Amino acid sequence: MAENLDQKQTHILTLLMMAEADNKDHENEVRFINNVAGRIGLSALDVVEIDKHPERLTFSLPETEKDRMTVLYDLLFLMKIDGDVAEEEKELVRELGVRLGFRINMIEEFIQTIARYVNQQVPPNALLDIIRKYMN
Repeated sequence: MAENLDQKQTHILTLLMMAEADNKDHENEVRFINNVAGRIGLSALDVVEIDKHPERLTFSLPETEKDRMTVLYDLLFLMKIDGDVAEEEKELVRELGVRLGFRINMIEEFIQTIARYVNQQVPPNALLDIIRKYMN
């Protein structure tokens, strides 16, 4: 990913917002967020700082479609990781997905697909088929 530091921190902040949306703490959410942080070059300590002091961040979404889609995918998979897809989580995905520049219809299809596979692995082509439908 070619995100700058503000965009990396915003990526983690959006995931923290998702984890807190249903007002339930789940160890899988923390593990997932820390894994994403490592993938994008941030540490678990960075995650703690972002969580404690979100007001210090400059909210900055990625510019490339690939990086924006990565943030959306991470939000979608985090939404289901605790075994439940809460309405608050769906609403946050809608809001952030639109801010990321994606069509609401595509976001809704993503949410429905993720909710359908909440306790299962999402088939590899399930989300790709939705992308192909809207990105042609």
